[in-house]
Amino acid sequence: MDRCPTCPGTSKVVPPDGPSQCDVMFCGEAPGPTEDRTGRVFDGKTGKEYDNGYLPLAGRSRGRVYTTNAMKCLTGGNGKLDMKNLKDRAIVKGCAEFHLYREIQQVNPKIIILMGAVANSLVPGIDLDTHHGIPFEWLVSNDIGSYEIFPMWHPAGGLYDHKKMLPLRTDFIRLKKHLAGNLYVPIDAYPNPDYVLVTDRKEIRSMDRRMPLAIDTETRRGGWPHCLTYSDAPGRGRMIRIEDESLLMIFADTIDQWEGPILLHNALFDLDVLERMGVVIPRRLWVDTMMRAFHLQNQPQGLKVLSYRHLGMEMQDFDDLVSPHSAKLIIEYYRKMQALEWIRPEETLVRDPEGKLKLYRPQSLSTKLKRFFTDYSKNPYKDVFDMWRNNWEDHHEEVEQRLGERWPGKCITHAPFDEVLFYACRDADATLRLWPLFKAAAHRVRRRPEVEWMNTY
Repeated sequence: MDRCPTCPGTSKVVPPDGPSQCDVMFCGEAPGPTEDRTGRVFDGKTGKEYDNGYLPLAGRSRGRVYTTNAMKCLTGGNGKLDMKNLKDRAIVKGCAEFHLYREIQQVNPKIIILMGAVANSLVPGIDLDTHHGIPFEWLVSNDIGSYEIFPMWHPAGGLYDHKKMLPLRTDFIRLKKHLAGNLYVPIDAYPNPDYVLVTDRKEIRSMDRRMPLAIDTETRRGGWPHCLTYSDAPGRGRMIRIEDESLLMIFADTIDQWEGPILLHNALFDLDVLERMGVVIPRRLWVDTMMRAFHLQNQPQGLKVLSYRHLGMEMQDFDDLVSPHSAKLIIEYYRKMQALEWIRPEETLVRDPEGKLKLYRPQSLSTKLKRFFTDYSKNPYKDVFDMWRNNWEDHHEEVEQRLGERWPGKCITHAPFDEVLFYACRDADATLRLWPLFKAAAHRVRRRPEVEWMNTY
């Protein structure tokens, strides 16, 4: 095989194997040292796991599938690639456009199984924690067209991290179901949920105290409570803000008389915040759904991942909600810093790693700010939070004192109210919707053999 234009040319180009026309294409990450030595794709320990441990779970054998890699050589001689690094992503994309995309056209598979972070980095928006084992459509390019993909972890993952073995086995079993047309993929049953701010005490008093109630909390920077949200019916969420003291008192009184289970996802966090809001939940009532997920052993613990995989609910991360709005305030803060004159720190004598004395000339904050804004103009995706935390930590007290205001940081109060309302209510809604699924799963655990229930999610 020819090398792609971006190839460093330091190791063998390992070709694919399998039928030239094939319905099922498996695409791994890159050759390892064994593959680089033998010249055969998916060889060595990982190859044995793939051939003998995983492919049979999907009802396939090595000779009946097309096996390839997103990268055709052992990059840099060690195969270590960081998909958060733009340079590494460009190397993978360049190699894939030169080799893999041609293979897809030639093989014309009905489905492409992308295994591992490197292969899945080719598809925008794929997050393996959330999307593994779920089929999607991938527009490879305008010229090549769309293909169905099936993201999953790399088979080597189970060799080095035993916690990944069960998800890997489960995904290959799910693939078998999908190839047979029997895989169930959930769709959000409430695409237009009812999420509102509580303004009337009747809203709280009208709830049926015998039924399950899901509660969630949000905090401001520094840990101060911002609001609580609750859901007493699927597709429904309500918010009470910390400022609405009278409504919080009525809610606390209602909880005192509650009879049904009260559901919290990560109770150790929420119970403390609720108590600071004047809401105390009796121990006999609360259930931690995150712990229930952990005890089932074959489930992720994150609420957003659980909700997507079991309910088809799209949910936003806290950083995605808060960071864009907080970043704007932080840039304004840095502009105010730049408008001031900052004295250059005194030179000092320091010892280098060899023990020799040398003169250390620290830069002034003015110089650091100038360099930051130069870099920021070239790369607007630069982490503006990291600069304060790691690069300017020696100046925090001085800056806040001179500006007369605290560094904004990340805070939920920076986001628009409508976005916060939807984000916060959705957590309570998701927790309530998951509860009957967890109860049913616990029932299956007691009644079915382990191998049967562990492969059901």
